Amino acid sequence: MAALPQGFLSRPAVTEDIVAVAALEAQVFPDPWPRHLYLQEVGQPLRFQRVIDDTDGALAAYLFACWQVDELHVLKVASHPIYQGRGLATTLIEEARAEAERSKGRGLILEVRPSNRRAFMLYRYLGFHVLGRRPRYYSDGEDALVMFLPTAPAGDEPAVG
Repeated sequence: MAALPQGFLSRPAVTEDIVAVAALEAQVFPDPWPRHLYLQEVGQPLRFQRVIDDTDGALAAYLFACWQVDELHVLKVASHPIYQGRGLATTLIEEARAEAERSKGRGLILEVRPSNRRAFMLYRYLGFHVLGRRPRYYSDGEDALVMFLPTAPAGDEPAVG
């Protein structure tokens, strides 16, 4: 597992994090989730949510995921722009993968914009592969690439539908 940079703290998300999560979401995504969607997620069963705080206790990164049958679906992952490239998203993805392995899940699945080359390259680096494409998935009409990171032996991938 990637080492978290010194001074950063990874922990489960709590309701008090949602204002900062929604603010960071609005800063880094062209189609941000509204705050109420995050509020609905925190503390619910079959969810995995993590945040990383910086040395001052401010939000540096977050990941929200939910179980869909035997796959952990990464819904949102982001790092604050001042911390991008420091391994925070990698740490969060690796924590999600460890959770999937502990829970005997088949792997992680997510969608990513083809135009988000930085995220796409990170996911490829971490071992994700493209399963398919969801046409016009995003609100602006851009397709999504569906990517999968197995926890089980290769060849045990889900079907995209």
